[in-house]
Parts: sequence; C-alpha cells; structure tokens
Amino acid sequence: MNEQATIIDFVSASLHSLEASGRTLLSPTEQEVADDLAVTLDQTLGTMVKELERIASCQQDTPVVEGLDELPPFEAFCVGLKHIGAALLPHMIEVFEQFCSDNAAPKKPFGWILRARADAFVAYLLQLAQVHGLAFDDSLERLGKKEQIALARLGADLRILMQSALEKTL
Repeated sequence: MNEQATIIDFVSASLHSLEASGRTLLSPTEQEVADDLAVTLDQTLGTMVKELERIASCQQDTPVVEGLDELPPFEAFCVGLKHIGAALLPHMIEVFEQFCSDNAAPKKPFGWILRARADAFVAYLLQLAQVHGLAFDDSLERLGKKEQIALARLGADLRILMQSALEKTL
C-alpha cells in the first residue's frame, strides 16, 4: 500500500535539495527572521492546502474555468490545478513580500525559504493530479499516454509560473 505524501513531506524534500545548494550562513538575528518567515509561509501553505482539500471534498463551490467542458476529465482536472497554482503561488509571494516589508528584511537572503515552499506546493499539485485525477474519469484505471502528457504539461506550466513569479520578487 502506497502512502500519499503530505505537504510537510514536500517541504522537507524541497529544503533537503536546497540544503546542498550552498546558501549563505545567517547571523543569529537573521536566523530568527528566517525562522519567523518559515513559520509564516508554512501557515500560509497549510491554509492553502486545507482550502484545496475543502474544495476537493465538495465542501465549497469550485471556481468556474472556461473551456473545461470540452476536455477529457483528467486533462480538465490538470487545467483546473494549473489555474489554482496560478492564483495561489502569487498569494504566497505576497505573504513573503509583506513579511519582508514588515520586518525590514531584504528579500534575497531569505528567498530560499519562499522557493522551498513554492516548490513544495507545485509538487503537491502534481501529486493531486496523479492521485485524484483518475477519479474524474470512470473509464480510466491508470494513466495512459494522453494523461501522462497532460501531467507533464501541468508540471512544466506550474514550474514556469513559479519561476517567473520568483524572478519578479527575488
């Protein structure tokens, strides 16, 4: 039985990969700011994931995205996740920018904290597509070629959105 990874697992994996990138050492004061920023972004990320889970369990109206009716269910699900990512990644960046502004903290030295959370969120959306996307099409039992292409497109689109947003901020 495969266990589904949680958002914490994705943040941990992202931080682990960033650890090897040789980020600069922080002073004790800077480390305090980094810790507070990490908590703030983790809370934001947690709220975003809870809202997605609420939508997925039909406890909230889902946003309408034009053109989804013409697509096969799995592809439509991927397009919906792309729209969610396009809306929520900038929100996370706004929280980061507001935190830096409120704490008179420069963005660059703390950008890795934002990057790790954004990367984890993208990985989480991709997992949602893989795990829950098949549930929207009763005729599918596993990912076929079209679904793999849709998933790859979703991953690429989300990474492009993330990178573009991060470059504008950092």
